Amino acid sequence: MTLESWSMGIVRPILEVHAWAWAFFVPFIIIATFTILNLFIGIIVSTMQELSTAPDPRIPDKDIVRILEQMETTVSDLRMHVERRLRDRNEG
Repeated sequence: MTLESWSMGIVRPILEVHAWAWAFFVPFIIIATFTILNLFIGIIVSTMQELSTAPDPRIPDKDIVRILEQMETTVSDLRMHVERRLRDRNEG
């Protein structure tokens, strides 16, 4: 609702015929404007809330760090096991 040319194109011709028509138009314009403004504010607040609860990508997640440490330990254990098997095979 842009309220563009409402005065000249719609409201004034109707007010000439029905004097109490302003009782409809004024609340309608106020409610419609408030609703549109409320929608925009709701979108802005919702976006800001999502951004504030999102994890910072520069800080690693504790669970990811723990899993990576476990994987590094497992890989090093496997490496030592493979090297031991290769040594046993070469000696035997």
